[in-house]
Amino acid sequence: MKLTLLLLVGGLGLASALSAETRPVEITPELKGEWVAPDKGWDGRTVLVFHGLADDMDGPSDLTKRAALALVENGIATLRINFRGEGDKKRTKIESTFFTRLEDAAAAREFVLKQPGVDAAKLGVMGFSLGASTALETAARFPSAYHSMAVWVAPAGDLYEVLTAGPEMKQAALDAAKNGWGTADMGWKRLELSHAFFESFRGFHSDRALAAFPGAFFSLRGSADFLPQGEAGFMKVAKGRLSEAVIIAGADHIFNTFQPELGYDARAIELTAAWFVRTLR
Repeated sequence: MKLTLLLLVGGLGLASALSAETRPVEITPELKGEWVAPDKGWDGRTVLVFHGLADDMDGPSDLTKRAALALVENGIATLRINFRGEGDKKRTKIESTFFTRLEDAAAAREFVLKQPGVDAAKLGVMGFSLGASTALETAARFPSAYHSMAVWVAPAGDLYEVLTAGPEMKQAALDAAKNGWGTADMGWKRLELSHAFFESFRGFHSDRALAAFPGAFFSLRGSADFLPQGEAGFMKVAKGRLSEAVIIAGADHIFNTFQPELGYDARAIELTAAWFVRTLR
């Protein structure tokens, strides 16, 4: 197991771009996504990609999409999904819960396993922020389903406590308990959140979920992330054959993706692609 503080250095020499099949998919009538698979040289390796809260499958400044495409460029197919009730950048009223996220994650896994050429023994999962929590919990529920996992800026510890730690979300939770809905200014947009949304996180714990996962585990975070660093704790409880964590010095919660000149987002993508290339075997 390894925890690293990373300063930006040279590239890892990942594979150059390959041609790929890209198509929108309907997993259920309400759950949509995008499937991308290499046209040539694909050996069945596949990664499911889960977005963060109130975002969509492409992520801020297409960060999640670029990460998925980097995997495809290295011979790994991907499925990105838009979680029901939130997978739209323009949406401000969040009608999902953690339970519906887990249902969508399970449906996405079942969909992927039905795709021609997918090797069930070479399946990975990746999640960004709340998508990381979704990845951790779904992997705990299906511990033999995923061979490798990568999480970006994963909340650590009790999810309800992390979710309501800040004053905006704490007040929104109180308002939602009283009125059914609460409003929180997240900085990038103002969200309406239901009482059911907040309550759905009670009883879930990231470290406990990770302890149930036997596969390879990689955690990535920026040192300027607003969430507390949980990587040291993750490394203590991870039981997989290979567990690593990297902190990118100076990077924020979204790896400063709107400041590409800093290179933090490109480095996050590069490290994640390299991880799956190394561990999905």
